[in-house]
Amino acid sequence: MRKTNFFVGILLAVIGLMMIIIPKGCIKFVVIVLGIEAVVNGIYNLIYIRKFVPDTSFQYTIICRGMLSIVIGLLAFFLPLVVAEIMWTVMLYVLAVYLVAGAGLELYAIGKLRNTGIERRQFIIEAIISLVAAVILFIIPAKIGITVIRVGGLVMLLVGAAYVFYEWTNRPIKHEPVEVVDDISGTIDKSGE
Repeated sequence: MRKTNFFVGILLAVIGLMMIIIPKGCIKFVVIVLGIEAVVNGIYNLIYIRKFVPDTSFQYTIICRGMLSIVIGLLAFFLPLVVAEIMWTVMLYVLAVYLVAGAGLELYAIGKLRNTGIERRQFIIEAIISLVAAVILFIIPAKIGITVIRVGGLVMLLVGAAYVFYEWTNRPIKHEPVEVVDDISGTIDKSGE
């Protein structure tokens, strides 16, 4: 049994259970985590990604995306903690719009990277994840949103439980040495062979 995989399964199951029991709390947690991720992503874009290509339009695009990430991330982190419940819904929509805009800027930057020889797969995956997350964030405030969160929680709970079960049933079994007495020589073999 690989302990890290076992604990990942437990973590998935616990998160899934939390999504089923307190979906609104999980949404708030996700908004704050997305805010932190947006700030980190913005800083990373400003420091590293901006220097990939000396093209000024590429650099301005990355600067705009980085600054937008930082501002939206700070809003997502601090504003809902200070303002009333309605701000959570507004912040979900703002984050969704940011993810769509960020994916658009990402696709533009990918086009600029085409002839540079720089690997673009990471950026394409990031743009796709942004679009999928935006769709989910647009759905969450609707009446069906809580149901979607609970169904997602049920799926995570089942996947986590299956993962734990798989790791538990496929753990290596320890064999204890067995004493065997050889009748002819009278010696004792503790290896069991």
